Amino acid sequence: MNSRLLKFPSAFFATAFGLVLSAVPAAMAVDFESEIRPILKEKCYKCHSGPSAKKGLRYDDNDTLAEFIADGKDNVIVPGKPTESKIVIKPGLPRDDTDAMPPPRRGDPLTADEIKLIAQWVEEGASLESTGAAPAMTDTKPAADPNQVHSWTNTKGVTIQAPFVRLEGENVVILFNGKETKVSMRDLSAESRAQATKLAGR
Repeated sequence: MNSRLLKFPSAFFATAFGLVLSAVPAAMAVDFESEIRPILKEKCYKCHSGPSAKKGLRYDDNDTLAEFIADGKDNVIVPGKPTESKIVIKPGLPRDDTDAMPPPRRGDPLTADEIKLIAQWVEEGASLESTGAAPAMTDTKPAADPNQVHSWTNTKGVTIQAPFVRLEGENVVILFNGKETKVSMRDLSAESRAQATKLAGR
């Protein structure tokens, strides 16, 4: 049976299944090395890596990058202030804007989700140190009792009841309406992420 991706949270759950809101821990902080650097490598390294990086801004060298964070050099990265940080502002500009990054002829634009993630990283302080985020998970065996229902809470406080099936990449696969459905680990509360890891026997 093919899995599908569940958009979670959703007003659909709240109305159709009478889900409840509950206080949950804050989402895990964005990790630069595993979440932000891959975006920069794919979309920004053409201009901002190596000794000849434009304006000296190197995303491939943490020591150099730290100078643009600590000193707020040229407002590239202003910790705690994504709306003032060019690393967030310029990728969001229209493609025909001369300040848009990356330039149209230098690569594909960042997606809305990528910009949002970078903005969250800046909002959280733009740390280059590891947050301890778990590495990407590989497929694991199903839970011992796939019929047992568990509570799953997202970062917004919405909770649903569903059996656990397995971990698949960075997603938790649950049984929703009789179908295998993927929920991103990033959308789950810390407690639900820990629950998924435990159920998978990791």
